[in-house]
Amino acid sequence: MTITLIAASFLGLLLIYLSYGVSKERLRSKTDIGDGDDPALLRAIRAQANLTEYAPIGLILLGMLEASDVNKTLILGLAVVFVLGRYMHGLTLGKLEGKNPFRMFGTLFTWGVILVASITGLLSGYHVI
Repeated sequence: MTITLIAASFLGLLLIYLSYGVSKERLRSKTDIGDGDDPALLRAIRAQANLTEYAPIGLILLGMLEASDVNKTLILGLAVVFVLGRYMHGLTLGKLEGKNPFRMFGTLFTWGVILVASITGLLSGYHVI
């Protein structure tokens, strides 16, 4: 499950970076618990939380597809788009004024990968592909 391992490793590094951002904002705002009604801290918390909300299901789907001998090129493509989407979303959440195309495309990449991986998993599980 090399593809999933590498994708999970990139996402693990992103989680450490986003977690550091939360800690840094907590120190700056002197807020131990919650967001203290501090917008910068709230953005940092949401960037970290959003990753932890989407990464597990994406990685589970990738790993299960990889373990099920689904086409490796498809899995690699899904993994690259998933990791790219999570980085685009996580690194730019709350950091750009106005509309944020990176966040929007990061979300679309994430949803698209989860949708395609879910459908592929169903087709593979029912031995249609």
